Amino acid sequence: MIRSLLLLVAALSLGASQKFVASKVCAKCHPVIYKEYMGSMHRNSSVANDPVHRAVWDKHPLKKKEKYNCGVCHTPSDTALTEALAKGEPALPEDNEIQKNEPIGCAYCHRIQSIRTHARQNLNILNETPKYYYAAKDGKSQEEKVEFHKTSSFFGLNRKTSGSPFHTIDYSNKLFSTGHICLGCHDHKQNKHGFAICSMNIKENDPEKHNCIACHMPQIPGSYSTIVKSETHAYHGFAGPHVRPELLRHAVSLEAKNVDGKLRVKIVNHSIHKLFTHPLRLGQLRIEIRRGGKTIEAKPVNFFTLLGHEGKPAMPWVADEVLKTNAIDASSEKVIDTDIPLEKGDHVTLTLGFHIVNPKAAAKLGIDDKEITDFKVLKSETFLF
Repeated sequence: MIRSLLLLVAALSLGASQKFVASKVCAKCHPVIYKEYMGSMHRNSSVANDPVHRAVWDKHPLKKKEKYNCGVCHTPSDTALTEALAKGEPALPEDNEIQKNEPIGCAYCHRIQSIRTHARQNLNILNETPKYYYAAKDGKSQEEKVEFHKTSSFFGLNRKTSGSPFHTIDYSNKLFSTGHICLGCHDHKQNKHGFAICSMNIKENDPEKHNCIACHMPQIPGSYSTIVKSETHAYHGFAGPHVRPELLRHAVSLEAKNVDGKLRVKIVNHSIHKLFTHPLRLGQLRIEIRRGGKTIEAKPVNFFTLLGHEGKPAMPWVADEVLKTNAIDASSEKVIDTDIPLEKGDHVTLTLGFHIVNPKAAAKLGIDDKEITDFKVLKSETFLF
């Protein structure tokens, strides 16, 4: 035990001379969280790991100019690359350990002190103090700094530990309790035409309860640390289209009604942003009716945003208009009146899901990975008429 602690202290001391401590160092005390992180899109956000990002980057005009501007959000832990970008020097993602194992590392996110808003895209401002990390406790902002200390009671039989012997924890940063910490990268993005190719359009009622972290990092069983034991921890796999989308089922409700003998479907979006926000995403409602031993499948209803230029579909970096959209807005209802006749005894199954990349767009990008193009279920319910 003493040897492992000494190794950890040595690793942290070495990391202090670098921009960010390696995420594998965090695994010493946070093994459950580290395991989740290793399967997350934060770990897989780079050209090396994400086939979608790689396919888009391969076609992006900035590749020929050797300006990987995507790195500001997709690989911010690779400081050699981001510093080259800041200097206007050639900057391309290399086949290195940071790009492969922690393009968005633990230390990077937990050192975000504030967010500078810009029309084109936001910018994360980091605390430069080594081993000084921000976090939320029980989903709330509390005392500022928590230093490591132990307390005991009942003649030393009951012992309690708080803080960390390896780094300072600051619970006062409201970006973490409100979930706004994510908006440095996930709020909006404009292309060179000043056109918003992606925007969350967040609509908030109670940021303490309904925010990015509360939904995408829900509390699940397991201690967040080996030093300070807890029953639950915030899920660091970052639930979303790629990872455990079932954790987001509560974000939508499905309803089916008989209106004048035909099926009416209502989708209620409880989240604070529109569903299927990425311009390459294709949301889809599938309707299946079981009647008298037979199954009837209706034509799917698609939810999408089609970007364009000069009246034709276009890649995000060229687009300057929305040609067509059937998006489900934040905190809204989408009512779909079908021409499907209903009969007594019908079992109607509604399945709301998505393709990570619209299959048509995937074909143009040369993506044939079925994990990307296959239909994924967000929520499914059956109604008896």
